[in-house]
Amino acid sequence: MKRTGWLLVAVILSLLVSSSVTAHDQKEYTVILGSEGATPSSIDAGILVETDSIFFRNHDSRENATHRILIDADSDGSFDSIDDIYTNWMYTSCELNETGHKVDESCNTSSTVLLAPENGLLPGNISMIHQVKYYEQVTNTPFYAVFSIDDHSQQNTLGPQGPHTHNELEESETLLRGIVVITAGVSILLASLLISPRSND
Repeated sequence: MKRTGWLLVAVILSLLVSSSVTAHDQKEYTVILGSEGATPSSIDAGILVETDSIFFRNHDSRENATHRILIDADSDGSFDSIDDIYTNWMYTSCELNETGHKVDESCNTSSTVLLAPENGLLPGNISMIHQVKYYEQVTNTPFYAVFSIDDHSQQNTLGPQGPHTHNELEESETLLRGIVVITAGVSILLASLLISPRSND
């Protein structure tokens, strides 16, 4: 019985510790592609971190207007290198059959770009081109997204910050660590008190 109690204490402690160091929940940031351009027009620092995604959606009201995103993954200033990425053309809508499935499986109204090294993208300023094709006329508009490393020991922004912001961050992290340690200690104490009477029987 005592062994089971200590096992319970160990499990509770590991859950508390792991919850304090777990990375953020992945988020999907939506960018609407319309006749006036992308909304927002770019994504600044402090919003996205590694493993987040950008969800691009074509909401252009013009018939036959298609959109796609070109990504300069290797940061060489060119968008046609072997390592660069581009989405498929996105349509405003796709024709569906009577069962609700797409008639043309290659038709897409949206595209998701994962911001991660496994997708060829490293933290920093990612240059993109928002490309629009309307009646065979193609326009290119610059677009960028800044994302940072998912590091909880540093502030998740790449822009310049005042020293007071960094100190506040350190204080909040120290406070969080203290709360976790105190909670773990109280949990161990309570578990020990619950286990002790049974082990004496």
